[in-house]
Amino acid sequence: MINKYINLCIFFSYNGKPFNGSQYQLNQRTVHGDISFKLKEYFSDFNNLSFSSRTDKGVSADEQYLGFKAFINKKKEIFSKFNKMKENISNDISLLNISFMPNNFNVRRDVEKRIYEYEINNKLLISKINLDQMLQCSNKFIGIHNFMSFAGKNAKENFIREIYDVSIKKNNSSIVFNISGKSFIHQQVRRMIFTLLRVGLSKESHYWIDKLLEAPIKGSCKGLVNSENLTLKKVLYQKKHQKLLEKV
Repeated sequence: MINKYINLCIFFSYNGKPFNGSQYQLNQRTVHGDISFKLKEYFSDFNNLSFSSRTDKGVSADEQYLGFKAFINKKKEIFSKFNKMKENISNDISLLNISFMPNNFNVRRDVEKRIYEYEINNKLLISKINLDQMLQCSNKFIGIHNFMSFAGKNAKENFIREIYDVSIKKNNSSIVFNISGKSFIHQQVRRMIFTLLRVGLSKESHYWIDKLLEAPIKGSCKGLVNSENLTLKKVLYQKKHQKLLEKV
């Protein structure tokens, strides 16, 4: 029997194109808004709803987690409510699994790694890009840096971030970027990819990226790539938490 608020975590994915981002916004359709509406229907007495990552308007997610606390008497009832919610939520969202987590687990704070993927399918653009130039410059991002130059105008936080890896793969029909780190500043990933493309198109030299990193000034990277080609591919936690989340 469960007689107190329990910490629940839902693994889900979504097509971001119809949404105005993941976070709640008044009079706008958001992922948070759609999910919160259904949680009220099936888990009426819930609180502390939060996501593992925030995504901008148009950005999709293949792996995303949401955490919330619910007061329900039986585990069987929780699974029953989740399955009904899963069947009746918007077609743009897929609820995949629900997990029972320790009371001290925080779905956002406890993330160890986030991986974003950006795909370009414009053949004409691809034909003009020098992959080697981008690959050489991509290594400049790896490690701990002040990414103030790559922050969106609304970012008001610590700009120090660590990038674990940047990979770029090219074939005849697409170029795919994968960027991983523990956390990112608002619009950081899209601005990083923009700078790499500028170098790959010989519009800027690699020294430009050096300057953006070594002498960070907010707003100095003025461009960013389209949000609809960006996907949150994976969210990873410590092994003890990942085990629980992957348990079916």
